[in-house]
Amino acid sequence: MNLSDQFSPFVRAMVAAALVGGILVLIFWAGPVLVPIMLAWYLAALSLPGYFWLHRRGLKSGLAMLILVFVLLIVSVAIAVLVVVSVDSLQSGVDKYMRGLDDLASGLQMKLDEAGIRINTSSMSGSGALGQMLRAFLAAFPDVIMNFFFSLVLVAFFLLESPRFYRLVKEDLKERPILSEMPSVMKTAITYFGIRTRLNLLTGIGFALWLVLLGVDYAALWGVLTFVLSYIPYIGLFTAMIPPAILALAEFGLLHGLLVVIGAGVINLLIENVLEPTYTGKKLNLSPSVVFVSFFVWGWLLGPIGALLSMPITVLLMLVLGRHGSTQWVAKIIGRE
Repeated sequence: MNLSDQFSPFVRAMVAAALVGGILVLIFWAGPVLVPIMLAWYLAALSLPGYFWLHRRGLKSGLAMLILVFVLLIVSVAIAVLVVVSVDSLQSGVDKYMRGLDDLASGLQMKLDEAGIRINTSSMSGSGALGQMLRAFLAAFPDVIMNFFFSLVLVAFFLLESPRFYRLVKEDLKERPILSEMPSVMKTAITYFGIRTRLNLLTGIGFALWLVLLGVDYAALWGVLTFVLSYIPYIGLFTAMIPPAILALAEFGLLHGLLVVIGAGVINLLIENVLEPTYTGKKLNLSPSVVFVSFFVWGWLLGPIGALLSMPITVLLMLVLGRHGSTQWVAKIIGRE
């Protein structure tokens, strides 16, 4: 008789829940160490298709990997410089935007009072909810940038070691129950992440061009933010649009702020409901409710980077759980199909 047969399903479920809870507590405790490592792993996974592309062009493995690491470093430094310069300039001029929000709230309050409508518009002021939201975004950037730079160093090592790790898992560890499945799981995951990267590039460029057309400041910064956050389906773009929408409100008024929101909604609809299902298919189509829950859970456990990594973590869980008969029901809950 198996040990599991000696206990009722309820007891087994309680034991599993306790184990999951213990693992989550350990993840929360080890968050400062796990965050840059997990981010580095994710960036390395996004970069591997470039290595395979170079390898197919006839370059030797070592040379292809060195070129990839060099290109990744150049692109990352360029993006980091753009973010640092833009955020520094934005922080220097944040008082101007706060005054704009104050003027907007005062003008709106006067018009409502003249119409006999009693609504408190203080949340739109520089000291209200919108102002605090903009300051919160700015405060989160330094921590994210520090984690990003540390992860960048790890990415270089991960990429240089990836051929050895791949051979090790494929040959020496192929009899291990979980590790033997990792090449297949990682291949599917990397394919999905590569598709998301191309879609995110379209999203970021499209939203940045829309902001340039509207005249919103720092459109390139918001385009980069949109590209990064769009790895979180459904809610990433709407999160990225908050700072430019606040700036549009402060600079130009309600109409421009509304146009920013409408543009983000149209782009999100086209990408998530038209292009994304066409490229990824039904097998990797995540449940919207699970995406929302994982976004808040991993954001609570690991901070802003955890929220960003919620999608790849969820995808990997769905792929691993879907390969075992006893856990396929959990994979079906995570995915739409």
